[in-house]
This record gives sequence, C-alpha cells and structure tokens, in this order.
Amino acid sequence: MKRIFLGVLILAVAIGVGVAYKTFTGKSGSAASKGAAGDLTFAKVEPLTVIGVGGYQLSSVDLGDGPVPLIKIPLDTWGGYAALFAANGGSAPNKNSLFYKKGKFAVELVNEESASAQLQGYAAGRFPIIWAPMDSLPLLYDALKSDKRIAPKVLGLFDWSSGGDGIIVKNTIKLPSELKNSIVLTSSNTPYSFLLLWYLSQNGMTGQDVRVVWIDDGDKALELFKKDDRIVAWVSWTPYINEVINSASPNYIPETRLLISSKDANQLIADTYIVRNDLFQDKPEMMVAFVEAMVEGSQMIGTSTYNDMSAFYKLSGAGEAKTMLDDVHIANFPESKMFFDDANPIGAYKIFVLAQEYYKQLGSLPASASYDAESVLNGKIIQAIDKKGQFSGQKNVIADSFNKKASFDISDLETQRVVLTNDVQLFFEAQKLDFELNSKSPEIMENLVLLNKVSEQTKFLATTIVKLVGHLDTTKVADFKAQGNQAYIEAGAQAKLISKKRAEFIKKVLVEEYSIDPQRIVTEGKGWDNPVDVNEPSKNRRVEVKFISLE
Repeated sequence: MKRIFLGVLILAVAIGVGVAYKTFTGKSGSAASKGAAGDLTFAKVEPLTVIGVGGYQLSSVDLGDGPVPLIKIPLDTWGGYAALFAANGGSAPNKNSLFYKKGKFAVELVNEESASAQLQGYAAGRFPIIWAPMDSLPLLYDALKSDKRIAPKVLGLFDWSSGGDGIIVKNTIKLPSELKNSIVLTSSNTPYSFLLLWYLSQNGMTGQDVRVVWIDDGDKALELFKKDDRIVAWVSWTPYINEVINSASPNYIPETRLLISSKDANQLIADTYIVRNDLFQDKPEMMVAFVEAMVEGSQMIGTSTYNDMSAFYKLSGAGEAKTMLDDVHIANFPESKMFFDDANPIGAYKIFVLAQEYYKQLGSLPASASYDAESVLNGKIIQAIDKKGQFSGQKNVIADSFNKKASFDISDLETQRVVLTNDVQLFFEAQKLDFELNSKSPEIMENLVLLNKVSEQTKFLATTIVKLVGHLDTTKVADFKAQGNQAYIEAGAQAKLISKKRAEFIKKVLVEEYSIDPQRIVTEGKGWDNPVDVNEPSKNRRVEVKFISLE
C-alpha cells in the first residue's frame, strides 16, 4: 500500500508554502533533462528553500502527575508506523504510553498528509521528529545543514518496504539495458525512484539515462501508462503493481510484467524516524527512551493497534488497518541494530553512500558533495540499548528472509521471474577450475571487485534464488567441429562440465568468503552453447548471475 504522502518529506515540490526542492533531473543534454515531448512534462530542478526556521517546541500536557513535555509527530497514511501506535497506546498522550513510562514525556500523533506541511513544521520546530526514507538523507542533510538546529539525525528505523513498491515494464522492454533513453513514469525523488536508480545502476546506467515523467496521482498515472506507448516503465506501488499484471483485475494492462519489487530487494527502501539536532543534543535521555519505546512497541502490535490506526486514519475497521502492514516489515531491535551497523553492506551507511552518488549523478546534489554518513547517523543509542540486553530475545527475521522451504530445480526456475541478470567476466587460466583469491595479479583483483558487486546484489535481493551459469570461451569450437561430429559432441560435454565446475567454485567463494546461504545458490554449466559475442570469443568466458524470484 502506497503512502498518500507521496513526497519524501523534503522531496516534494511545494513552492509557495516555504518549501521547494530539487526534483528528479539530469544535466543538460542527458536523457533525463530534455524537457517536454508533446504533452509529456519531465521533471526539472528547483532549489530548496525553507523559511520560518525556529527552535524546537515542546508543549506540555498533564497526564495526572504534573506537566510533562509533549512531542507532536505528523504522520501520513502508511502501515509502517504501527510500532509507533503500539508504543504510544494510540494517537493521544496517555499514561500507558511507553514513552511516558520510560522517559516521562508524552507523544501525540497528528494526521498530516502534506509533505510540505510536515517539513515546514519540522523546520519551525512544531514537529521535531518526522519520518524520512533512508535514501533521502543525503538530500535532507544538504538542504538543512546550514542551520545546525534543524540538521537531521536518524534516531531509528520504522520499517522496510516489503512488496509495496515496484517497477512495471511493458513487454517491448526485453532486457533492462533497453530502458536506456526510454520514458519512465514515477514520482520524483521518492523511495520509488530510489528503487529505479538502484536498478539502473545494477545494469550499468544512471538516472540520466532515462527520461522521467512525474505524476502524483496513482489513478492518473495508471491511465497514462495504459494509453501512452511512449512510456515503457512505471515505478509504482501496491495495489497498482499487482493489479496491472493480473488478468482478472479491472486495471489489467496486457503485455506488461513486474520487473522488480521491494519484496525482491526487501532491505533497500527503509523508512526511518529523524530528529532535529537541537532536540537531539538537548535531550539525550529522552532520545534513548524514545528508541527503546519504539523497539518494544514493534513487538506489541495487535488488534488494539489496528483499532487505533483505523480511528486515526478513518478506516473501515481493524481489518483494513491490518492490511496496511501487508507490504511492510516492521523493524525490531536486532534488525535495527543490523541496519545501523556500519559493517552491514546493505544497511544505513551503504544506502546513504549509494543515494549520495546517485543524486550527484542526477544533479540533485552538487558534484562536490561528499557527506559522511556519520553526519546523520547515530549508532550510539542503539549500542547503549544493546548493552542493557533487554531485547536479546528478539529474533532478526529479515536477515533470514529467504524461503528455504521452497522446492525447486533447474527446470522450475526457468519459468520464474528474473529480477536481475549480470554477465560477470571472471578470469580463469586455461583449463583451470578456480583461481587464487590472495593473488595480487590485476586479473584476480578485478575478479574480487566483480564478486564484491555480486555479493552486494545477493544481499540486497535477499528473497531471490541466485543462479550461477558458467560459460566457456568459444575460441576452439571451430577446431572441434573440424575433427568430426563425435569429437565435437565429446568436447561440448567436457565444456559443460568445466563451466559447471567454475560456477561451483564461484558458489564456494560466495558461501565461504561472503557468507551467502548456500541454499540460495544453484549452478549450471552451459559450456559454449550460449555465446554473447561471436566476434570476440574471449567474452564468452563468463559466469552469468541471475537473481530469480520464487513468487
């Protein structure tokens, strides 16, 4: 379920109410910045200005034992906030709230669907704590760093999108590389476009290689995607990404398919809660209590939570509120700890670094921007809570989210959706089935760079099967054919065996050196049956990596 709150807080264009921002764009002459084509309007850059900046404001409320500080938190419609409702025991300040019990302060949840109003309230001090996707933090920091009072600090993690976001393509797009110079429909600089930027990067492209049309109404976007053949991809959300590929749905669009969803990359789109730096510095004990209450609340979500959310959002009942959690994974303490670990290759630090580079390529950040993730991240609170050991019984579920019970074989996989494919040109010496990982030769060092990339992709695409397909150099194929049919058949069988064993070696490296679950990896040897370049036989010596959904 997509947020009604479409912009990422700071990322919505809201000129005229004190907030404007750089929307998804590219540099002059790039695919993303060629302007309008006919009736299509492409995103352009606007500078961010925030007016009315002030100090944080904590009003007070008396819950029966005297006045206590009150924090007002604005929320749009999104199931990922369930832990906040559970921790607070509803939306209103009350003595049963974990925030009151742990920190002697109160929390009031305010329904605010406007991106600009949320950000302006943050800047003015009325809303000192707000939500923001992790990928937005480089942009947030760049925009707000000039006033240290409002510089953002990431306190904790609400949730990960787990199936709620995705990219739909029309079947005219056979390969991801064909997205280059195409027109993509999306909402600019939201989590949805970060998914697009990441996917483009995995396929050797940047955001400048596509032309982005921004439309903020789901139904209007659906109609535009359905009717306009120029638009070949749509970065969207549920229920749309499910309905357009379902032939039984009234919103079905023939000849379309799901390319990737946040269920495949279930740790890519992370929703955090951030706090103003002045409150963070002035009230450190309050901040610790806030995070403790949130991670405890993640384990208290139940019927009363759904009733509270239903009343807050004016839904039909607890059942409808519960369905809002279908596409999210609420973070508990060990998962939050993992997220903030700077050694985690797919955690907060990595997302910050990736997002910063993607937005620099687009021109949404200055080319000179080189912000340290430490400027917005604060792992000390998580570390302090960890030392207390109070959440040691919680299990890190998302780290082990691959469905090990799924039964499959090579033929079954051929019918499944391929999320991502890489042709990795790994160097093997002639007739060798492995290579020395500690070698300092340029070829082997390049192998390790490529394997690092495969490992990172494997961890981001945590619910997929990884299929390694070995292929051989085709240099001697003509020689074997010249020796006669039997010699050619025997050589072909040997080629398949060698390529299979090389794929097995890569699996061994991924398991032993990068801690990838061996049950996620299958191997196959194709020998020289599927060359990618008949003119340069050496390019056919490769290991093809396919990430396959088991949906």
